Amino acid sequence: MKKQKDWLFLLPAILVVAVMTQIPFILTIIYSTLKWNLSRPDLGITFNGLKNYLYYLKIDDFQNIPEFYSIFWQTIVLTVSTLIICSVVGFLFSILLDHAVPGINIARTLIMGPFFVMSTASGVIWKTTILNTTFGWYGVIFKSLGLKPIDLLSYRPLAVIILLFSWQWIPFFVLIILAGLQGIPQDVEDSVKVDGANWFRKTFEIKLPMISEHMMVAVMLGLIFIVKEIGLILVTTAGGPGTRSYNLPYAVYMEIFNGSQVGRAGALATMTVIITLISVNILYRIIRKRKAMYE
Repeated sequence: MKKQKDWLFLLPAILVVAVMTQIPFILTIIYSTLKWNLSRPDLGITFNGLKNYLYYLKIDDFQNIPEFYSIFWQTIVLTVSTLIICSVVGFLFSILLDHAVPGINIARTLIMGPFFVMSTASGVIWKTTILNTTFGWYGVIFKSLGLKPIDLLSYRPLAVIILLFSWQWIPFFVLIILAGLQGIPQDVEDSVKVDGANWFRKTFEIKLPMISEHMMVAVMLGLIFIVKEIGLILVTTAGGPGTRSYNLPYAVYMEIFNGSQVGRAGALATMTVIITLISVNILYRIIRKRKAMYE
C-alpha cells in the first residue's frame, strides 16, 4: 500500500515541470498553426493549418531550396563540431586534472570559470577586446608581427561561433568527465601499475572505456544546452553575414522579433524541439545499449 502512494510525493514536482515546460510547448504548437503578423494587426489572426511548416520544408525545385535547410545544416555543423571539441579537449583536461599535486584544486576551480560567465557577456568581451582587428588582442598581435588581420567575425563567422561555444562548454565536460575519472576504483589503478601498462594504454584502453557512460551523458546534456544557445550569436555575429552563422533557435528569434511572424516562429520552434528530442533519444538509446553490454 505504501509503494502505491509513493508516487504522490512526486506529484508537486510533476505539476511544476508540466506547468513550466509542457504548457508553453503546447501554446507554441497552437501558435504554429496560426497566421499571425504582429506588424499587421489589421489582418487579424487566422488558422493556417500546416502551411507554416510547409513554408520551411517545401521544395518547389532544387534551385529554390528554402533557407531552412542551410540553417539546419549549419546547426548540425555547429553543434556536432562543438561536441567533438568539448569531448576531446574536456577529456584531455580531465586527465591532467586527475592528479593529486599541489595547487590542483585551484586549477580545477579556474578551469570552471568560462562556464559561469554569461554567454552574452563573454561574447561582448571576445568581440571587442580579443577578436577586434583594430584594438583587440588578435589585431594587435598580428600587426606587431607585420601581418594584416582579417575580420574573423565577417569571413569565418561559423568557425568563431564554434570556438566560442567550445570555450564556454569545455568546463562542463571537464566537470562530468573528471567525476568519472575520480570514480575509478583505486584497485584498478594499482592493477595497471602492476601490469606495467604505459600512459597511452592506461588512458585510452582502460580509463576511457570505464568512463564511456560519463562521456555520453556529457554529450547528451551538452547537446541540449548547445543547440539552444543564441546569446553568443546575437552579440558577436548577429547571425551574419546574411544567415551564415544562424542556428535554428536564432532563426526563431529573428522570425518573431525581426519578422513579427508568430506562426512561422512557432512552427520553426516546434521543429527545433522535435529535432532535439529525436537526437537526445538516439543518444539515450546508445547509452542504454552500452550499459547493457557491460552488465
